[in-house]
Amino acid sequence: MKRGWKISLFCIASIFLNLITTFLVFDTFNIPLFFDTVFTVAIIFYLGLVPGLAVGILFNIVDAIFNYLLRGVFSPTNMLFSLCGAAIVFITWAFARKKEEFKISVSVTILYLLLISLLSSAASILIGGIIDFIRFSYFDIPDSMAPIKQFTESFMAQKFSLFASCILGQIPISLTDRLLTTFAGYGVYKLWVKIFGPSEEL
Repeated sequence: MKRGWKISLFCIASIFLNLITTFLVFDTFNIPLFFDTVFTVAIIFYLGLVPGLAVGILFNIVDAIFNYLLRGVFSPTNMLFSLCGAAIVFITWAFARKKEEFKISVSVTILYLLLISLLSSAASILIGGIIDFIRFSYFDIPDSMAPIKQFTESFMAQKFSLFASCILGQIPISLTDRLLTTFAGYGVYKLWVKIFGPSEEL
């Protein structure tokens, strides 16, 4: 099989594996985390920027379609979260493209993963908060991530503005989610290398 087809299969599999982890974590176990970028992070480390962007952007579009089919809820603003996916991809790739530096020591690897987590979290919080501000201001759409809305409403109850509340409401969940999914994604990448070999050999 040609390399291009193999990369396409990895991208498709990563999108659906992200859907599965999201369903298991949020819908099945009722844990208030997205957990929708584990395989996005893995594919960035394994195959690079372009496959990472394909997965990071397309996931939210596919997820919006699945939400409509399974829950009967279609939110055009959910597709805007592809911007969060793209930001996460670019930030992760900025570090992942220097994979040799991850081999220096375990402590360096942990430091880089923490930096990726914190920077991608900051981007997700800002972009996600702006999207939520638009959604709450102009649309009457059920929120698929109720815990964030609860945090947002708690800040509004403390007399914060809607915009500030939307940003602040993202912090607890987004920060935790980015930490867990970044480390988990790197773990999946290392597993792929063991199973499939270096990406150059695909």
